[in-house]
Amino acid sequence: MTLLRRKDHDMPNAKLGLDDLVSRGKAGREVSKLMTVKVPTALLARLDALAAKLRVKKTEVVVAMLNEGLDTADTELKGWKPPPKIVIPKARRCTVSGCEREKVAHGLCPTHYQAQRRAQG
Repeated sequence: MTLLRRKDHDMPNAKLGLDDLVSRGKAGREVSKLMTVKVPTALLARLDALAAKLRVKKTEVVVAMLNEGLDTADTELKGWKPPPKIVIPKARRCTVSGCEREKVAHGLCPTHYQAQRRAQG
């Protein structure tokens, strides 16, 4: 995703949802940032069609869909915790100071083993 930062500007309807587009509800203005995103052609055509059907700008459709998607994600992920980090016992760790990876050969993790081989050869 490519992100371009430009001067902040007010964006109407930053809390916009698809229902708001259909009912033409308007909210206040909020500060926004410009974000450039590459969109698959097929998806862009669908966004164009939806914007035309609702008689609104594509930007409003995208903001509405993002808001609804983020609301759904917040609901779905409520109470979710990332899986615990796997702790490798000290006896199985790489012997290089500060490295927490598991050793595979000669007491070294794959990264340090390859580095040692390159330095020798």
